[in-house]
Amino acid sequence: MHFTFTGTSNDPTYRTGTEVPVFVQTHRNVTICISLCKRIITPLISIQIYIRKIMANKDRNKTILLELGKLPDNNQCADCGAPDPDWASYKLGVFVCLNCSGVHRNLSNISRVKSIRLDFWDDELVEFMKTNGNATARAVYEKAVPAFYYRPQQEDCAVLREQWIRAKYERTEFTGETKYPPLAYTTGFYEGMLWKKGKEKGQFQRRKFVLSEKEFTLAYYNKEDPSKGPKALISIKDVNVTFQPEKIGHAHGLQMTYQEDSHTRSLYVYHESGEEIVNWFNAIRAARFAYLKTAYPTGSDKELMTRITRNYLKEGYMEKTGPMQKETFKKRWFILDSQDRKLLYFKSQLDAEELGVVFIGTETNGYSVSKCIPKRTRGNRWRCGITVETPDRQFVFMCEQEREQREWVEALRQVISKPMQPQDYTTEANIRGKR
Repeated sequence: MHFTFTGTSNDPTYRTGTEVPVFVQTHRNVTICISLCKRIITPLISIQIYIRKIMANKDRNKTILLELGKLPDNNQCADCGAPDPDWASYKLGVFVCLNCSGVHRNLSNISRVKSIRLDFWDDELVEFMKTNGNATARAVYEKAVPAFYYRPQQEDCAVLREQWIRAKYERTEFTGETKYPPLAYTTGFYEGMLWKKGKEKGQFQRRKFVLSEKEFTLAYYNKEDPSKGPKALISIKDVNVTFQPEKIGHAHGLQMTYQEDSHTRSLYVYHESGEEIVNWFNAIRAARFAYLKTAYPTGSDKELMTRITRNYLKEGYMEKTGPMQKETFKKRWFILDSQDRKLLYFKSQLDAEELGVVFIGTETNGYSVSKCIPKRTRGNRWRCGITVETPDRQFVFMCEQEREQREWVEALRQVISKPMQPQDYTTEANIRGKR
């Protein structure tokens, strides 16, 4: 630091040094200057020492937090399981990932988040994180999660993760305390209005849905007056529900599929409320779980949970030719259902019913998949080919890019590598019998 002291123009003595000009009139003035310097510099030195202390504490606390984040209970996001979370809630004492931290920010009266790498942490907050952590919070906020309730993973859609976080910390649905009124998805009966995609012009219309766990049915009505009877009465036996926000074009979009006359039919619905659509999702899972416990009484909860609902292994557009492989290639929307071992194809991605289905068995039963030589399709364009061999037929599909070709081949091989279950042979016979 450089200080400059100057006198008035009438002062008799004035001299300038090489670096710091100093005016010296009398011994008294020098004393005053020195005193002034001390009064200015001493607080600055104290501030500098304080800043160094803060930075040392920051580095020390950052090291502690990073070590806490490596512990087995903390090295995954407390809400979605994403590895190596970089954020933490200093009000709940949990380590979370970047995506889930965004939801916590919207719960400011319940949770407050900081980056464990970039933000400053007081010693008191670090001590709070030490005495808590993901396992401690889980013992409180996930004490009584129903077996059927879906616990979102990091790849799941935003509405599932948000409502899971809100259900745990904001609504405290899983603490084991008695809720009144009871939680909607635990009563065995659920009804309400959903926006359903209609046949005409693809418009969504409000329709009444009624779920009965006692009768294992899901019904929906074309009119709000239930006295006219349901438009469809669907058995829970073959129902699957999965969130499809991008495909449906709504953040809360839900696809329901079921079997009808040997065909797979789909309903596309949504609700304006994220909480309501997730309640429907888990209410259907509850009914499915109750059905599976009745159909498979010796099955454990862990075994049955994998069959309640599932996401499809792969979806997307490919081009397909006819059974003689001489027909024109046509663009179709494909869905690979790994649980039922079905490759379904539709004219468009929001069709209510599939155009056809290919059963995917195992290699020992005569099924295989491979890449084939690129071919020209409509528009005289080259496409990357996929060949699926079955015991009685060969199917050829075309993808626009090598990346899509690789992903489809890997997904199909994943299904082929799974051993077939007794019910799969029945499915195979039904599909081959339809041809």
